[in-house]
Amino acid sequence: MSAIGYIEEDEIRVKARIFLYGKYADAPLAADIEAEINRMWNQPLVVIPVPDRYLKVRFQVRVEAITVEEAKQKMRENRSHEVNFVRVEDANIVERSMMGMGLGQNSGHWLITDQLGQSTTAAHEFGHALGLPHPRQLDYRGTGYPPLMAPRGTLVDAIFQWNPLAEPGAFGGTMKPVHRRVRQEEIMEVLARAVQVEGNFIIGEISNLYFDEMGNLAEPV
Repeated sequence: MSAIGYIEEDEIRVKARIFLYGKYADAPLAADIEAEINRMWNQPLVVIPVPDRYLKVRFQVRVEAITVEEAKQKMRENRSHEVNFVRVEDANIVERSMMGMGLGQNSGHWLITDQLGQSTTAAHEFGHALGLPHPRQLDYRGTGYPPLMAPRGTLVDAIFQWNPLAEPGAFGGTMKPVHRRVRQEEIMEVLARAVQVEGNFIIGEISNLYFDEMGNLAEPV
């Protein structure tokens, strides 16, 4: 998902708009996803030193449900890194929520079965869209809450497992995604990947990809 970080007063405000389309795109879902992303990405207190002051990092993400035809039209016209498009359905060809064809893209296909807005999937996919990969480390035992970008199957302390009584790595003995939290270093990595243009931080890229119902690439005609 692309975004733009603006320096405003004593903050770097990372702004993005997400347009949901597809069978399950509606206003209540948009509100839940917006709340999840903003809540999670604003949990860590991140301060960036600049020559004469310190800047707090704050995320401002707006989510809106639109029709498929409206999404196609906006894709044809979009030239802003703030604008993103996500189709929401109940199945796709990769059997998971995804962002575009690579990291940092402003287009995705998410599954309603991933508890969007009620767990951490929307915030996790937002991280991929900002350019973050899954970490190479897959064992976070002894480090507290697992990071947001940790993938399913990650080893964690028992209280963060699907089943706290399961053996680590066994069935039920891996990370339950609801326990993920954004870590300060993840936000720092997003900013490190940004490109500064005229004083702003440009994050991600404008792909404007249109997905059909099953997540295949198609032309937004």
